Amino acid sequence: MLEFNSFISEELALAPEHPLEQNLERPLPDMRVVSLEEIRAIQRRDRIPGIVRRLIPLNSTTVWEYWWCVPGRMLLPEDVEIIRCDRQRIETILAKLIWLLGGHCFGENSCLYGDAESIYDWQQVLEFTRNAGISPDVMDIDFMPSAIAQVNLSHPYDKLPAVPTAKGQTPNYVVVEPGHWHVEFFPLQATEGGFELKEPKPTCSCQIWTGKPFIKNLETGETTIRYDLGLGTPFDITSHPWLSFGQEDIDSRLPIAVGERE
Repeated sequence: MLEFNSFISEELALAPEHPLEQNLERPLPDMRVVSLEEIRAIQRRDRIPGIVRRLIPLNSTTVWEYWWCVPGRMLLPEDVEIIRCDRQRIETILAKLIWLLGGHCFGENSCLYGDAESIYDWQQVLEFTRNAGISPDVMDIDFMPSAIAQVNLSHPYDKLPAVPTAKGQTPNYVVVEPGHWHVEFFPLQATEGGFELKEPKPTCSCQIWTGKPFIKNLETGETTIRYDLGLGTPFDITSHPWLSFGQEDIDSRLPIAVGERE
């Protein structure tokens, strides 16, 4: 049975301090200007982590932290160790969300249309990754706020266009994507001086929805449930001016409430 005296307490919401905390804000070149090899060489030389704290909303006033892998950076051994040590805390939070709302797991050959059956046990999510042959060394977690748009489609299963409605087109569908947490699982592989996400990245994810995503025909009212809409944009706060305050000053570190105060 899950403990719900406090859904996500302050203690549970806070990520542990990084052993290279003092190097988290050290600058790195833009990877659009220099090569990944150059960036990683600087990381190794200056011991700059490949992870940063990311804030994930629980609701409009409460967030929780996790260590997020920055695209293009390698992971130092210290990064991998902090991710490993923090795994139980993250899984505890996700297990609560799965128990409360249910989750949907998707792999390479999963059907993304129709009313998929929910699972309510985090261990079943981990079993899904094992059955897919994936070692879930790293989790990438996004929260997608609710999104609504009108589009023009020839068929309810067509891929959504990059521009919802092109000039001169009349929308014939409305797309509704409720807020949800999107969790992807990735294995790691060794690289010079550390680790990196294994390529090609496998398709293995769990989505935790606050409602069913669907498109609705504006003329007929016909509704089609789809889990591949990709309409929402991740809620992304990863730049932390409060890092210099240190772990002891919790109230200064986060702009909105961390966890739930009892």
